[in-house]
Amino acid sequence: MDRAIHKNGLTKKEMLLLKPFVKEPWKDFTTSEIKVLAGKKSHHFVFEALKKLVSMGILAETRKGNINFYRINFSTAQHISYLVQAESIIKEERSDIPYNILSRIIEKIKSPFFTLIICGSYAEKKQKPKSDIDVAIIIPNSEPKKQYEIALRQGDLTVPEAHGFVFTQDELYQMLVNNEFNYGKELARKHIIVQGAEQYYKILFEAINHGFKG
Repeated sequence: MDRAIHKNGLTKKEMLLLKPFVKEPWKDFTTSEIKVLAGKKSHHFVFEALKKLVSMGILAETRKGNINFYRINFSTAQHISYLVQAESIIKEERSDIPYNILSRIIEKIKSPFFTLIICGSYAEKKQKPKSDIDVAIIIPNSEPKKQYEIALRQGDLTVPEAHGFVFTQDELYQMLVNNEFNYGKELARKHIIVQGAEQYYKILFEAINHGFKG
C-alpha cells in the first residue's frame, strides 16, 4: 500500500482519484465512475478519499436524487496545482513511454515557457511496436515557432520516431472554444503532459470558463 504523503497531504492512491478530472476537468463524475476510471477496487476507500478531497476544497460535491456528483472546485485558487500534481503521477506511471526520446526535443528548446504534450496512440496506451510518438508543443503567443519546429526534427532521427505540431497558446484556446471538432479538442481529451502542465491547464480552464465542455 502506498503511504507516501505529497506536500498537499494526500497519498499517491488518493491523488490518483483525480485521474478522471485530469482527463476531463469540465465534467462531473459519480463515485462509481471515479472508482472505475481511477482503477480502484475498494468502494470504501474511494468514498472516504472523496470525502477528504471535498474537505480539502479540491473537489466540490453535489447531490442529484440519491447520487453524489463530484467536480473540480473552481472556487479554489489551487485547483490547477492539484491537477498538475496528479498529471505528474500519471506520467511517472507510464514507463512504456520513451521519455528519453522526448528529452532530445526538449534539450533543443532554449525557452522554458512551453508545454509538450503526448497525444495519439501513446496517450491512449494503445501504441504498437511500430507506432510513432505524436506530440504537440504549445508556445507563448509572442514567440516564433521556428526554434520549436527545428527541435521537433530531432524526432525524425529516433526510434520510435516522434512527430507533431507547434501551436501558440491563442491557437489552442481558439480550437477549444470553436464549435467544430478539431485537433485541440482531441488534445484535451487524450493526452499525457511531459512538460508545462500549468500553462496548459490555464488555457484549458480559460476555455472552460468560456463554454468549452469537451
